[in-house]
Amino acid sequence: MGPHDTGGTLAPTRLPPAARSSGRTRSFADALEDVESTVAAVAVVLEGHVRRQVIVPLAVLVGVLAALVQALVVPPLHTGDETAHLDYAYQVWTGHLPVFEAGTVLTPDVGSVPPVQWVAQHPPLYYVLLAPVVGPMVDGGHLIGAVYAARLVNVLAVGLLVAVAAWATRRAFPGRSPLSGAVTGGIPPALVTALVVTATAWVARVGGSAYNDVLAALLTTWLFGLAASAIRSGLTWPRTVLLVVVSALCLGTRLHTMVMVGTMVGAVLIAALLPDRSAVAHPRRAARAWALALGVPLAVAAATGWFWLRNFRLTGSVTGGHPDWAADNLDRVARPVGEVVLDPAVWARLLAVFGHGPAPDAVVVLLLAVPALLAVIGTARAVIAAVRAVSGGAGPGIGPDTSRILIVAAGGLAVAATLAMQMMYTAGGGSPHPRYLLLVIAPLALVVARGLVELERFGPRALPWGIAAWCAVPLVDQALWIAVSAPRYAGTWPGAPLSVTGAWVAWGAACVCVAVAVTRLAAPRVVADPSASLAA
Repeated sequence: MGPHDTGGTLAPTRLPPAARSSGRTRSFADALEDVESTVAAVAVVLEGHVRRQVIVPLAVLVGVLAALVQALVVPPLHTGDETAHLDYAYQVWTGHLPVFEAGTVLTPDVGSVPPVQWVAQHPPLYYVLLAPVVGPMVDGGHLIGAVYAARLVNVLAVGLLVAVAAWATRRAFPGRSPLSGAVTGGIPPALVTALVVTATAWVARVGGSAYNDVLAALLTTWLFGLAASAIRSGLTWPRTVLLVVVSALCLGTRLHTMVMVGTMVGAVLIAALLPDRSAVAHPRRAARAWALALGVPLAVAAATGWFWLRNFRLTGSVTGGHPDWAADNLDRVARPVGEVVLDPAVWARLLAVFGHGPAPDAVVVLLLAVPALLAVIGTARAVIAAVRAVSGGAGPGIGPDTSRILIVAAGGLAVAATLAMQMMYTAGGGSPHPRYLLLVIAPLALVVARGLVELERFGPRALPWGIAAWCAVPLVDQALWIAVSAPRYAGTWPGAPLSVTGAWVAWGAACVCVAVAVTRLAAPRVVADPSASLAA
């Protein structure tokens, strides 16, 4: 191959100036040709950058559309949970907090009304944010409008969640390939993570309902990105303040976010205590670490301590749960923890975070087993490589490999602790539910994305088509869910036919966005030869 024969993968290679001029003084034409070559190389790089930058907005749009499908198909207040969440927001609007035994203030003629206020144990941040949306509409006699307004808030929050997940991935693993430092096929991991989050079925399902799970997932994902930034680049004062504030916001939304708060803050403190390899001393590092270690519990106590004390006063427990009432009225039965852990049905239910419901068992296995297997392979390779790099004489301190290990360990511990908490909750008579895993959607999606990146070992087109399959399976599953649910909900309220039509349109638009995203990823990637721009 000649110096200008690139095989369709590289921009034309420019010979060094000395080789072109053979010792003669460079002419104006030579210099002009060098400038044109450099501009062409930069244009190629910018074209690839722009093409990739479209992926995250497309992923955001897919997430919004998938959540919109859920919001349009399910009738207003179809579940008692949604009625209870909406009622909580309205009670906050009126200046009160709900009480479990007092039931709901809202008693609509349509939908489901719970016998008690069974979400009263949740801290009020989500409902404070939702109250100005819901309250005036309920007071004006537009209860159904209030339901759809609350759902729209969550639909938009899903788009923000996808964008924040992409940002958090860039903070955790900048470069091309997550966890390992290798450049494989040139697709940034943030793009893969964004598409994984947007295709997660239960992100859409709670995103199209008035539930507080999306806000909790958004805040824990933000916390994950902040912690990753602090681990990789150091604990600055602005990061310390943000970590303290976001930790308090997490605990102001759901109590179980304490798992992510504890693991992420703990990992940041470990990184801050390790000696720095750089020659620049940081005399204030200890002060920042102490500020974080003391600031988080103090901020949480100041922001929500009163609420947990209220729960304890009303129910006898900080969590505010009522297991006795659930056992008597919801047929909940306590079981030994070991029995719950060994029950395949419990695991299948919890890990159904990627399925909408009506898909055949084979599809469910595909959604669960394949990503898990790929994630195990990819994570094992990366962690082993990072451990070898750390133990191979790189020296003590916090470096790129150490930071990868800390981020992976913190994320894995958060997922494991969340699963353990759900096992204990189920053993005490609770019901396992896949939406509880959304609190750790950031590390969970990142591990799955790492598994999908392993497909690049089979060729440059394997990853884009693997992502296409990953996104297509939940979309097909959602189509099946629409087809099954629409006839069942047809007679429940007058707006059902129009809503279902809108849902099909939104679903079709989501499919188009996924197709465009995959086409962008699968297009041949042209890489400019560095020598072309360095020759001059």
